[in-house]
Amino acid sequence: MPISRRHLLFAAAFAPLPKGIRRFNDERSKREVWQITNDDGFNHCCYFEAQPFTSDDRYLVYASRRSGEMQLYRVDLKTEEHAQITEGKGVLSMSYSIYPDGRTVIYQQGTRLVRTEVASGQVTWALDLASILPPGAESVRTGRTYSSDGRYTAVGYSLPSSGAASQGGIALVDLGHGKLHGTIANNTGTGGHLLICPGDPLLVTFVKQPDEQNQMDLPPERRARTMLANFRTGEIRPFLTMPTGFRATHEYWDAQGVRFYYHKKSVPGWVPTSICSVRRNGTGEQTHFTHETLKLGHSMISRDGRFIVSDVQEPDNNPLVYIDLRFGTSKILCWPDTTVKEGHAQQAHVHPSISPSGKFVAYTSNKGGSPQVYVVPL
Repeated sequence: MPISRRHLLFAAAFAPLPKGIRRFNDERSKREVWQITNDDGFNHCCYFEAQPFTSDDRYLVYASRRSGEMQLYRVDLKTEEHAQITEGKGVLSMSYSIYPDGRTVIYQQGTRLVRTEVASGQVTWALDLASILPPGAESVRTGRTYSSDGRYTAVGYSLPSSGAASQGGIALVDLGHGKLHGTIANNTGTGGHLLICPGDPLLVTFVKQPDEQNQMDLPPERRARTMLANFRTGEIRPFLTMPTGFRATHEYWDAQGVRFYYHKKSVPGWVPTSICSVRRNGTGEQTHFTHETLKLGHSMISRDGRFIVSDVQEPDNNPLVYIDLRFGTSKILCWPDTTVKEGHAQQAHVHPSISPSGKFVAYTSNKGGSPQVYVVPL
């Protein structure tokens, strides 16, 4: 098999970690909240596009620098036991997500893509992306995105410049065979957010670079927020463009890949902010929720499509909002109150994640000091 098994191992005998989850009632909403970490290790949960919970809701994976190097850990939500599940240098803590099998976590370590059993810490395979991408590929970044069957992932990369023009591309990697499915040149690079459509793994959305959304005098194709790479045709085209006076940010697909969700923010300023979606073909915009004063920042939809949870990016005074899509109602779950100030580490943003069952929401907050990981039972 092309994917290397040289690195198979069981997690070493790491120093025991203290058990425990601190349970308390949020001061303002009175709802129960679980504090998962409580140390100075700079702890954080995954990016909002990713998934930190195993499919059975048993384990939550989080990142921490408590051992010096940034590593991944997991907590057993039943026994409250914590365990380190990665070791070595170069673990990119914002790259991790639970794999579609629901029991392993996949993450980037240097240019290697590594998959590890959450329960045991056993590495099941590792793939060196540099060995299959075009020669000279650098700034290799996976998109925390996988096809529903786990076969494909999307990778952005750049190539050494030749003359004045930069070079780069997007690759669709066939993890089942450890090889490239194909590449599409994208010389302007990407602004991240590579997302495979769950309903069609040969469609990959990504953020256009440079960001020209606020330049309202430009033609619509220049002001596009999101581009679509079609690995059937080898073409890239604008996918999501806002009308004059608005910009889109922080997009994601629903679990079936039927609709594409995003935050629609007013320009200039931020509010009112809406959470909207379009069909897979980019048409049929729907507005699901609008708030006149809350700066809705990152959100995620439940796997069954019944509700959305969104954070708010108001420094030191930000609620976590539950939006019921069936009835169009909302309520505040709790108040993370993280700093989210300009120049602040992205890892300390709230970035809510909903568990596969819809029973839990995980988030990060640095309220009171160092970033910590929290869970709200629904």
